[in-house]
Amino acid sequence: MAFDLVRRLLPIVVVASFSTTMDGQEVIPPARTILDIGESEQIAFINKTMELGFPENRADQMTMLSINRSAITLPLIEAKLEEALKSTSTPTGFVDTASEMIAYAGDEQSLRAISKLMAIDERKFGPLVGRTLDNAGNWRNPFTVAYRGLEMGHESVSRYTAAWAESALASDRMQRVWAEAMLDRYGKVPSETEWALDPIASRLKGRTSPELRQSILRSATEAQSKRARR
Repeated sequence: MAFDLVRRLLPIVVVASFSTTMDGQEVIPPARTILDIGESEQIAFINKTMELGFPENRADQMTMLSINRSAITLPLIEAKLEEALKSTSTPTGFVDTASEMIAYAGDEQSLRAISKLMAIDERKFGPLVGRTLDNAGNWRNPFTVAYRGLEMGHESVSRYTAAWAESALASDRMQRVWAEAMLDRYGKVPSETEWALDPIASRLKGRTSPELRQSILRSATEAQSKRARR
């Protein structure tokens, strides 16, 4: 049975597990050591996991690899998913699990993989952009990831990213998160010119709203003061 990554959050309880192969018994590396093995071994593990249809006893290891080795893991999953989509007999569970694994990493690699899938079926895979940015909040600032997505220059990814930001910024908490990302991006509270040209702000329907701008700049000023006191 394919595993559901959305239900699996860190910290992970690590248990060494085993799976039967044609050659006998194969010892599966514990999740706590999967990041320590060589890259070629990680690639072999990922490919074998996909070949087996994402079995439950490899879920923790794949979660660790997706989050911490996304540059290796996600391109492999995306390529296998593209291959699977060309088949008329691909199980829906495989497609769903592979898609969610890509989004679960919540980083730029996720968005790059999704952009390729959107070229195949934007309606099906476009919503993964929003899920990626939601998941990003578990590991990093989601607006930093949103900036990187917009910088990719992929029109569809940019559109879904802007829609996500529009929705997320209805929350005061997310406005503060964006303010933090702006400080990281500009190294200071953004000026009027920087606000006007900002890749996210310039795409918002409410970009001319003085209330939104004042809220973000106030949060950025407060965050800057806190950083200065550290």
